[in-house]
Amino acid sequence: MTALQNLTLPNRRYSLGLGIAGAALKYFKYWILAAVALAFLGPLALSLSTEIDLATWFYTGNIAKWFTAFVAGGFLYALVPNMIAAGMTRRELSVAMGVFGLLWSAALGALVFAGLLAEHAYYGAMGWSQGVKGDDAVTVLGSWGDTAAFAAVFPLLYLAYFAAGAVIGAAAYRWQNTGWLLLFPILTIVFSLDNAVYDTEPFGPAWAGVLGRFMDDWGRGLVLAGTAVVAAGLAIAARRILIDIPLRSKKA
Repeated sequence: MTALQNLTLPNRRYSLGLGIAGAALKYFKYWILAAVALAFLGPLALSLSTEIDLATWFYTGNIAKWFTAFVAGGFLYALVPNMIAAGMTRRELSVAMGVFGLLWSAALGALVFAGLLAEHAYYGAMGWSQGVKGDDAVTVLGSWGDTAAFAAVFPLLYLAYFAAGAVIGAAAYRWQNTGWLLLFPILTIVFSLDNAVYDTEPFGPAWAGVLGRFMDDWGRGLVLAGTAVVAAGLAIAARRILIDIPLRSKKA
């Protein structure tokens, strides 16, 4: 009975979002496992020749942000014609992508949270320093509380990157020749907020963080609030673009 209910019009958008999230995590599971293995085995290999004083999971988590944006944009760009051809409305697809984004961001955020905590124990046992490279110096995550507080914001950041990728993917499909140009202003805003969360230097182009200089005095709470507002705004923008996409007939 539950399966039949999921196929009804009011529910299928949510079940589709859940299905897409599950399929995406399953499809990329070996990539994710490889990243986890590298995050833990990499420092062990490097310790043979150099001192370990930086958190590997910080860099793993940053790379996952860009990967999240790529997944959001790529999936949306590919799903629009297929889902519409299968009878799914654009409004339903926008809801499904919202569910997908929430679940994907929560799953990766939980993984990085757990990874940083496990790394804290791992580094402690090995006598290493779990540090994060900032703009001016290395900040050491000295306690479990420091590590947990540092890791807790990753789900929100992943959601912002997912929403950014969704806007770019929807715009690239909606305006095929020019939509991708939204990459530059969106990247600048999201990356600058990311850079300002901890006053760190996330992996990515330095020019994209140019707005971060105006956020130096905001404080972490205000930056996180700004990140949440931007994520919500980008999600709304992605939905508006998606439901406005014209139906195109297949080319012969």
